[in-house]
Amino acid sequence: MQTTPAPTPTSPAKPRLFTRGQLTATVMAVLLVALLGFTAKACESVEGGQVRSTAEFKERVKATQQAGEDTYTALAPAPLQEPYAHKEGSTSCVDDFGFDDAGVTRDQPIYTWGVEFDDRDGYLTALANLKADWKEQGRTVRDIAPQAGLPGISTTDAHGTQLTLAPDYYTNKPVIRAEGTCMRYHYA
Repeated sequence: MQTTPAPTPTSPAKPRLFTRGQLTATVMAVLLVALLGFTAKACESVEGGQVRSTAEFKERVKATQQAGEDTYTALAPAPLQEPYAHKEGSTSCVDDFGFDDAGVTRDQPIYTWGVEFDDRDGYLTALANLKADWKEQGRTVRDIAPQAGLPGISTTDAHGTQLTLAPDYYTNKPVIRAEGTCMRYHYA
């Protein structure tokens, strides 16, 4: 006769830290908080980012001008005329939806320098030298398709200023363009 072994006592059930419903509710709450945070950040982006001081905006303007002037002085061969920056307005940096409060405005520093060389070869040599200089600095250089027969290049510096050497869209004459980012700031 064969005997069956006696049943072994089962260990008591371990208490669960979370039930499935509690775990689902916790995950949903975390996702809701994250969604609200992303929504708030998106609204700030639509508004144009955080509001900065006038001094910070002036620093941005100065950095944009300096980046353009540094590009001008880096050209080899050097342009025929002395550097003179022209300030441009930005049609894309405006408060279209009325988000800005009283005392807050926005602007984008954009400057152009006309550059004139002896001939086409002088421009192309300066373009090639500037491209090599920017690459040596570790910048990503983008080629701009030729317009009016002249190619161009652009890059972005450490301050977020977009720098371009290319023919002007309207005049087809070579220009350096330094375009800072749009900034909301308190004005006095």
